[in-house]
This record gives sequence, C-alpha cells and structure tokens, in this order.
Amino acid sequence: MGSVLICVSVLLLCFWLREGNSQNLIQDQKRKPTLLINEVNADNPGDDTMEYLELYHVSGRRVALKGYHLVLYNGKGNTAYKVLPLGDFSTDDQGFLLVGSGNLVPRPAKILPKGTIQNGPDAIALYFGRSELYEGMPVDNKGLEDALVHKSNKRDKADELVRVLTPGTEPFLEDPFFRITDDESLERCQGMDSQRFFQVGAPTPGADNHCIPFSQLNASVVLINEVKWASSPGDAEFVELQATPSVEVKDLVMVLMEGRTQKIYSVMEVKGETSPDGLLLLGSGLSKIPGGAAHFQNFTFLQNSSTPLLKAGTNAIALYSGSISQFVVGSSVTSTPEILDALVYTTVEQPDSELLDSLTPGKPLFYVSRQSQADGASVSRCFCCSVSRDASSYALAKPTPLQFNDCPKMRFSQKVSFCFQVAGCHQKPQDEGRIQRVLAQSLEKRCNCSFSPAYFKDPVLTCEGRELVFTALLSARSTEQLDRELQALSIFEKSKEWLHFGNQNHSIATKTCSSNADRTDAPPDVTSEEPRTTGEPPTSPLWLLINEVNADNPGSREDMEYIELFYPGQAPFSLENYWLVLYNGKNNLAYQVLNLTGYSTNEWGYFLVGSGGVTPKPSLLLPEYTIQNGVDAVALYHNANPNYKINMQVTVDGLVDAVVYRARGSDRADKLMALLTPGQNVLHENDSHSTEDESISRCLSLKPRDPKSFQVTEITPLRENSCMSFNLTLTKEVIHNSLAIINEVGLANDSFLYKFIELKGKPGDSLKKYTLHFFSGSHNRPYNSIHLQGKFGNDGLFVLRPGRPSESDKPNEQLVMPSLWNHPFPKHEILTIALFSRKVRLPYGTLNLAEKLEYSLVWNPGTISQMLSTPGKRERIWSSSYCPFCKETFLISNPTPGMENSCPQESLSLDFRMCLWTPNCSFWLQNPQLRAHFQQTLVRSMEDSCLCAISLCALQELNFTCSDTILKLSGRMLTTSPEQQQLLIQWQQNFSLSSHPFSVDGIFLRTNAPCTPSSEVVPISKASFQAWKIALLILGSISFILLLIGGTVYCIKRPQNYNNIELNDRCEIISAI
Repeated sequence: MGSVLICVSVLLLCFWLREGNSQNLIQDQKRKPTLLINEVNADNPGDDTMEYLELYHVSGRRVALKGYHLVLYNGKGNTAYKVLPLGDFSTDDQGFLLVGSGNLVPRPAKILPKGTIQNGPDAIALYFGRSELYEGMPVDNKGLEDALVHKSNKRDKADELVRVLTPGTEPFLEDPFFRITDDESLERCQGMDSQRFFQVGAPTPGADNHCIPFSQLNASVVLINEVKWASSPGDAEFVELQATPSVEVKDLVMVLMEGRTQKIYSVMEVKGETSPDGLLLLGSGLSKIPGGAAHFQNFTFLQNSSTPLLKAGTNAIALYSGSISQFVVGSSVTSTPEILDALVYTTVEQPDSELLDSLTPGKPLFYVSRQSQADGASVSRCFCCSVSRDASSYALAKPTPLQFNDCPKMRFSQKVSFCFQVAGCHQKPQDEGRIQRVLAQSLEKRCNCSFSPAYFKDPVLTCEGRELVFTALLSARSTEQLDRELQALSIFEKSKEWLHFGNQNHSIATKTCSSNADRTDAPPDVTSEEPRTTGEPPTSPLWLLINEVNADNPGSREDMEYIELFYPGQAPFSLENYWLVLYNGKNNLAYQVLNLTGYSTNEWGYFLVGSGGVTPKPSLLLPEYTIQNGVDAVALYHNANPNYKINMQVTVDGLVDAVVYRARGSDRADKLMALLTPGQNVLHENDSHSTEDESISRCLSLKPRDPKSFQVTEITPLRENSCMSFNLTLTKEVIHNSLAIINEVGLANDSFLYKFIELKGKPGDSLKKYTLHFFSGSHNRPYNSIHLQGKFGNDGLFVLRPGRPSESDKPNEQLVMPSLWNHPFPKHEILTIALFSRKVRLPYGTLNLAEKLEYSLVWNPGTISQMLSTPGKRERIWSSSYCPFCKETFLISNPTPGMENSCPQESLSLDFRMCLWTPNCSFWLQNPQLRAHFQQTLVRSMEDSCLCAISLCALQELNFTCSDTILKLSGRMLTTSPEQQQLLIQWQQNFSLSSHPFSVDGIFLRTNAPCTPSSEVVPISKASFQAWKIALLILGSISFILLLIGGTVYCIKRPQNYNNIELNDRCEIISAI
C-alpha cells in the first residue's frame, strides 16, 4: 500500500509542476481591429450587378493587406462558399478597399462575378494570420478580425453564424423597403458612445458612409438641413429640409423672421414628398437641379421678386407644425404653434441677439462671413438628428442640394490646444461654446476657408493653474482645407489679438499664452506677445518661409542682393495679404515695406525679391543697395488688415517668419532679436566662407523664426539651397570613439514617429554639446533638429519624451514637443536619427562645420509597421534597443526608457531542437537563402504566439541536418526574461503538436514529424540540471525500495527446496544479504 501511495504522490507532483508552468504563461492579448468591414451591398434591385463589399482601415491611409482573407459563409449549411485572399491588395489613399461587381463606380480593386455575394441569411468574415482557409470549411472564429451577419428578409435566421461570429447580436437586415425606388446598403457607423454598429443607408462605394440616424426621425419631425444665400442677384438660394425617406410632408410652415424688428417678413406652406434620402428642397434659381424643388414664388413676401429672399444681417429661419393661417407677415410669432426647428444666423460681427431668446434659447447663432457668402458656401447640418434649434450643429461647406452634406471628416483632423491666461479661472465658469465660436471666427478671418465652430470636434475646456485650456480636434473636409486651417492657425499663434469671451455683464479679455518648445526666455524687460497652441499634430503646419537672404555682395556693387521666399506645400501659392518689412538694427525702425498681394510663388514654391543684377530675374525688383548689410532684419507678415509703413517700430502683429543678420562686425540688435527671434543669436553672413558670393540659406528645418535652421552657402536664387551635407557613415572607428550613443528609441504606431529617445553616455556628463538630427530618405540634410540640454544620469542614461519643456524637472530628462521630430514621409522611406557633437562654438551659419557624428540609427517605418501589425500589438508600443551582443545591433524589444535595455541574454538560453518532414530534405542544405527565410518565418511564428518582441538574434548556432525526409534543426535560443522563456517553451509544444503544415516561401513542411529525441526546447541552466538529478535520484530510490518489497513477497510465497542437506531459514538468508 505504501508503494502505491508513493507512486501516486510522484504522479501528482509531476502534474502539479506542469500545471504551474501553464498558469505562468501570458495569454494572448485581444487587440482592437484596424481593418473593418465598412459597407456591404448584397442585394440590388433586379439583377445583382452592383453588389460590393467595402473594407476600411482606421488609419485612413494606404495600407498593405498581407495576411488578410475575406470569407463568405452560407447561412443554410454554415460553410464557406467563397474565400478571397487579400495579400496582393492595399487600401487606397483614403483607407478603402472595394471588392465587387465590375459595373460599380468607382471600379473595385477586386472584381467579383455577377451574383457572387448572396442575399442572406449569410455572413461575411475578415480573418488575419490564417492561410488554411478554404471553400466548404465550417464557420469558425480563429483569427477573426471583423464579421457581419446579414439578411434581406425579416423572418430569416442565422443562429449558428451569429453564435460563432457575432455573439450577442442579431443579423442586420438590408431592408429593401428602406429606399423603395433606389438601392440601399448596410453601412458601418459610430454612435455617440464611440461604439460601431451597422444600419441601412444609401450606397457610398469607396467613400465615407453618410450615417444619417433615420431612427431618430419620424413622420412628425422635419429639420433644417442646409441653407444657401444668394451671393448675387439671380444666384441660387435654397433651404433644404431633412425628414424620413420617401414620405409626404404636410402641415408644415416655414417662417422667415427679421432680427432687427422681430417680425415675420415671409411665410410658406411646405408640401411635397421627400427624396429616397429624406430630403426636400425649397429654392429659386435651381433649374439645373433635377426634380424635388418647390420654388420661392410660392412665398408671400414684400420685396421685389428679383431681390434675394434670404436677407443679410441677423435673421432666422423657423419650421412650425401647423397651418399657414396662424402666421401673418409683419407680425410676431405667437407661442401657440409647435416649433420643430430654427436657425438664427448673422452676417455681421456685432449681431442682435433677441431672436435667440425666442427661437433658440440658450443656444448660439450661426456666423456667416462675407467671404463665405461671396464664395457661395452654404450652412450644412453636420449633427443629425437628435438635436434641433442649435446652430452649433451646422458647418460652412460647399452647397450640396438634394445630396448628402459635405461635412468635415475626422480623418482630416489633428489635435490642438489653446491656452489663455484668465484671472480666477476656477471661480468663473467659462462658456465652452462661446470660446469655440470666437476661435472659429478668428481662424476664418485668416484662412477664408469656410471655417465654423463645428470644425472643432470633441471640445474640452479645463483650468490648469492660471491657464484656461481649450482642447479639440481641428477637422476639415479635405487635406487641402486642413493645410489652410493649419496655416491660419500658425498665423493666429503669432498675432497679438485679444479675444473677448462673455456677454454684456461678464467680459474676459484673454490672450493665448506665450511659450515655445525649443526656445529660451526673452529678456526681463521684453514682454512676448506670441500666442501658442500646445497641439501635437501628426504633421507640422506649412508656412510661407524666408528661405534665403543675400544682403552683401563682394566688392563695391550691390546689384545681386535678394530675398527668397519658399512655400513647402502645394504650389503655386498665393501671396495675398503677405508683406515683407526690412528693419534697421540701429534704430529698430522699418526702412522698406513691400506689399506682396497680387503675386504668387512659382510652381516649385519659390518667390524672389531682389536687384536687377540677380539671375533669374526677381518677380519683385528692388533698386540697388536696398537691402542693408546689417545688423538688420527681414520680417514676413500675413495680415488682412495691415498697418505696415516705413519708419514704424518693430512689431510682431501678423508675424510669420523673420531673419536677423549681419555681414560684418559684432554689432548687436537686442530689440530686433527679442521680438522677431527671441532667445536666438544673430545670423552671420560670413564672407570668409567662400571667395565667391555667399548667402544665408535655410537648411536644417522648416521651422519659422529659427536661426539654427540656416547655414552660409553659395547663392542659389530660385533653386534648392546648396546646403552642406552631413556624413552619416557610421564606421567602426566612429563607434569606438563615441562618447555617447543612441541607446533606445520608442517606436509609435500612431500619428507620431517616436514615443521617446534614450541616449547613453558617461554618468554626469553634460549634453549641451550634442544635437539630434532627423533625416528622411536619401536626403543628407536633416528635416528637423533638437539641441540637447541636461546631463546623463547616474546610470549613464538620458531620455527625451513628449511634453511641455517647461514641465521638465529632471536633469537626465528633456521634454520636447512631438512636432519637432515629426515629418510627413512616404510609408517605406528610410528614416535616420543621428547624434552629433560640437567641439567648438561658431557663429550660426557655420555651426555644423564643427559637428561630428557620434552615433546613428537607421530604420524603415514600413517594415516596423508590418512587425507591429501582428495580433495583439495595436495597443502597445515597441522599442528599437541597442544590443551590442547581436549582429543587428538594434533589436525590436519591449520599451524600457530610463532602464537597462531588454536584450537577449546568454544566461537565459534554451536548447532548441526540432524535426520537420519534407519530401526533399537535401534541397534545404543546398539553399542558404531558403534557410535564412526559414529562420525569419520561424521567428515570426514565435512572435505571433508570444507577443514578446522576438528577433533573429534569439536564434543562435542554428544547424540544419537531414535524415531521409526529416529536416532536423538544432541550436540555442536566447531569451530576455524567464517569462519569455516560458512562453517560448509553450510555443514549441504547440508548434510540434500542430497538424497544419508550416510554409516557407511556398514550400510546406509538416511540423508533427517524429523526431528522436522528440522535438523539444530544454532550458540550459545549472538549476534545471540539479532539479532533474534530484528527480532521478528520488525515482531510483523508489524503484529500489519497490524491488526490495517485491523480492520479500516473492521469497515468502515461494515453495521451499527440501532436497538441500541444510535447511536454512530463507528470511535469514535475505536479511543477511
């Protein structure tokens, strides 16, 4: 009995140890999908010749779809009837991929035969990371990214498809009665709680879904959807209403009211049928619009018919439920009729507000600028349909009569924050909507891009100390409009405009706070008037910039002097409302003022102002000796209401860019520097640079008002500047002599390139002599630079992180604005971070002559993004860490800012053995490139399983041998931690037991091939050997005890041999042994 208990105890101990290891494994992390099924049109009226599936990548950009498959399931047998591999496709530049019929417009990337997509009850499933999908396979959810179960008949069921693919939801109905005369589709939308859902809507292949929440409308609800004013006599004007699709509208009255008198000046009884999209158009001058329009001649009004009906000034449009007899022109509206919706608008900056109290109490009015009216913009509802009588639901946009409104889109947006200094911020509650409207008006003045408050998405107002902080997403309808908004924002930042928030009884004069991410404080006696934003944009705003200045020519003649401007965005670029002002450094007065209105840059973005001797000829000619040698300044302004004149004092009102320079001597210009380029030094056009003419040229960044961006170069009017090249060759000698290295870089998978940058050097050493330069592609000049401050910590580490520089209080940490290391780059363009040191301090313009490369990191965002696209990684960031033990030097790893890097360790190695079946084993031994691909595929399999930042460095001393049809692998595997070690042991067990073939470059290998000894990964450590020795000793002891017990029993029961002469007791014999 005792032996049995011992055996049972040993078995339980082994089982407990195995379970303990299993419990320590990190489970797969669910990630948030980024490729979604966005729209499905499975059932067309008549023949199915316009059916399609639309996918959308949430980045809104072109993304390769390697590893994705679409599977169409039949709801009757719950098996796949179509499998569509997407590995050869990419989304378009807006993030869409269209799969569908050949008749569709735009043409799908993948064409499907007529009637391919079944009507339902069926399902569409999107998978990632699976290759064994096939037609006829039963429905499953392994590797499932997204799914839609759909039907076209209310009575249809698809219980099994729902249970496996979308548990807890009902199949979505593509209701053929939603748009009786037109086609419909199932569109994915996002609710107020950020949850995504499907609903029936109008088909929008290859474009944004409209997502009109028709469920919030009913037969009695009609809203004002769009209003357009006539920009000139005879021009079209209209009011568009929104209701449910294809319904009769009756018992509805539209009333126009004048703000000055509070009286009705026109009234109309509205009757008609809404379009299949729920729209009803009322207007004049709409002869080119097909159908659906009632005309304004049905109105009762006092003006001549040639006069536009919708008046300028402060007025209102209101919708009432009732009879037209209840309303009399020239009288006020009584409180009896039921008001459905109202829009109070103004075309003046100082409006009357009485109409607000009666029609939209507590809500703002809508401001329409004169420029927007002249441009023919309309006021379009962009928040439908639960909100009425609220002007903040509208945005300025291009007119879209009888079409869905052209509203700003989230994918054309960036986050911005405005800071204002307000006395008693916490004691006085601020009106978020009022601040939103004031900021919108200020930006509209500067961009003339039909900007309105609704372009600020998700606004938040907070108090941070003495600062009032307004944060929102700045959105647009297109990339071009966003560029104009950002340019207006940059101009607004540099203005000294005072913004007033409040009403008659409460007025706060505020001004945006002054700060800069990379500048020092101005002198104590100078008050900076710069506003700022604390936004962290995905791309830097585009400014018109001073690009080159040649103020001093060799010899006595000054006929080759010039100033070159450059716009880095889409060109030609209009110079409307731009001004160049030249300042004298001795008296700080303007000695020349140049109005650039009426001019434009050339097609390459350059504009030249200069003397007649300059070749090519300048667009704006100056007399000889106009541009003074210095110490002087050139300032570029943008202002629609300028007051720039000769002999004026230096100003920052409307300032965009400035250069303070000198050609000779050591004169100072403290006031010019304090206002135009605060905290910087005077640029020196050093004539010792060359025996020929030279200029001050922008080379190191596109940052305005930054002297560090310039070098002294040869002259290049209307050409790319002849900037000095950086030598980025990282030789062994450079590495050996480096006093500091780039140790780790946190790589982002969102709009920013980097999360942090970590440097390593001698503990306590200062970093003031170091500069980080950022390069893209094959360019040998940086697109941005960061001058370092602080010192290495006691562990020799120094970390740069995103944040406000003023908030950094650690000597071994520097906070920088993320925009400093941002750059709009092609997806597969090589990027370089280079660390340079300066041995001596030279005047600006020759600074980088003394810079020496210390270390550099080169990486490809396209390659990294593919590594970050494996399941489970969307919510994490990864690092590129310096690991000198490995051949690659920099490895993808878990981030460890301010700590030792997470590198593979010899002390945590595993003995790696594996056997795979292949019909032609010798082929692998003859093909080294195939073996290299095998290692890469193997590492990818490990990473897909453990999500623990495995690299090729992990596989060491990997040997390939053959035994008939068995390919044997042996070697060592280095891990970074005990946790990673356990994860890889688990991966090996699952890999060896898998019945699915393993593919390398299209060649399949069977993973569960027999192997002697069996395929295994064994930890190599003294502790593990000791454990096995102890286990073997215990098992040997138990076996010996059992043997003795068995022998004793045998002796007792065995018959005696009585033929022996001496009869000895057998038990005595045994005891004597």
